[in-house]
Amino acid sequence: MLTKSVLDLERSPYTLRDEVLAIKAILVEAGGIGIEPDSDISSGETITEHGVAISPAMAAMCMDDFVRTVQFIRGVYAAVSAQPDKKPARVLYAGCGPLAPLAIPLMTVLAADDVRFTLLDIHQKSIDSVEGIVGTFGLADHVDEIVVGDAATHKINDTTRPDVIVVEMLRAALEAEPQFDVCANLLSQAPDALLVPERVQLELALVNMAREFSFCEGDEEPNLERDRVDLGPLLGLSKESILAFASNGIKLEQVRTPTTIPGFEPSRYDPMILTTIRTYGEHVLSDYDSGITCPRPLPVKASPDDAIEIAYARNGRPGIYVSRNSER
Repeated sequence: MLTKSVLDLERSPYTLRDEVLAIKAILVEAGGIGIEPDSDISSGETITEHGVAISPAMAAMCMDDFVRTVQFIRGVYAAVSAQPDKKPARVLYAGCGPLAPLAIPLMTVLAADDVRFTLLDIHQKSIDSVEGIVGTFGLADHVDEIVVGDAATHKINDTTRPDVIVVEMLRAALEAEPQFDVCANLLSQAPDALLVPERVQLELALVNMAREFSFCEGDEEPNLERDRVDLGPLLGLSKESILAFASNGIKLEQVRTPTTIPGFEPSRYDPMILTTIRTYGEHVLSDYDSGITCPRPLPVKASPDDAIEIAYARNGRPGIYVSRNSER
């Protein structure tokens, strides 16, 4: 079975492209969502005050980022398995898109007595597709609710309060999509729930991009010989940090990280934001494992010895912003 292959920890995520794409093809056919290769995949996105809700077509195409898909499916499975006394474990999957790829495959390997899902998306087209898939495969007994709504303002049903909250609205450096606001809204209503992803960590580094894929010579096993200077953490989003921000009334924009970019050779290094994602437990996405963990340049050009402050904006198009101390 395809899902069992994805969950087989003896298999490297990098070997599972064919299985993930096969699952995607099955879900696309069952959901009836058409994705034309020459169409504008951004058509149908929704701009909210909390960030961009990508179009159903673009959400479906996220499965092509197959290592990301594998590590999130494994993370959800691990989070459900971490609560053996919860029968059934209830999972709220926010932003499920038209294929609900982190839920429907698991419904085929877990009994309805073990897990039940609430599937939530802002787009009616996505929900219509998900309902079609659930109906096609007779999985209604695994589903508590299928809901159209904005996850950043969604009110959780007390009768289906989640044990696991899944929010996969991610781009590199937490850009554009409303990951934080959605997590904050849902966790404030279900603070005992486990969160997937368990942690999103942003760090700052000087990176020699010409050496990112350089290997040490003479080693029996190939090892990367990158040229980086770590400058420290910028922001860590986890259940604990999100709840702490909310309980203390701290706006994320107020969490400023002051730093001085040390003297460096501009011809050699670029200041970059690095993203690491722990979906749950041992399941991690590191550098280049996914499009959302590729290093990203700072949004403004930083020069050697610049004194800067870095914060995370949530003003309709979330993301990292940088100000020089002289600009404050």
